[in-house]
Amino acid sequence: MILGTPDTIPGEKGSQSHGGQGEYFVRTLLDGVPGSAFKYVRDLTLYPGSTIGEHLHAGDEEIYFVISGTGVMTVDGEERVVGPGSVVLTQSGSHHGLRNEGTQDLRIFVACAT
Repeated sequence: MILGTPDTIPGEKGSQSHGGQGEYFVRTLLDGVPGSAFKYVRDLTLYPGSTIGEHLHAGDEEIYFVISGTGVMTVDGEERVVGPGSVVLTQSGSHHGLRNEGTQDLRIFVACAT
């Protein structure tokens, strides 16, 4: 089953994700499919200097897969530099956030499931 591709789904700009700073572009490829554990799947670009504010995941888990660019990911107070190919899992009960401290866009694939 193919639900959507970046070519067929429009995206939108946003700002201050989860209380963070700056702007981002997001395209929701999947959103609340009945009978699926996935809540959403997104293609997100975090612009240079922008952040996704630290926030709690309760009752769901989220995976970030870095497509391009570099950033600093924080999970439960632990910081790590992430880049293309990096995968970060945030389990239920954990906090996480992301900063793009570079000069290039940071593009990530985000999947959230219950």
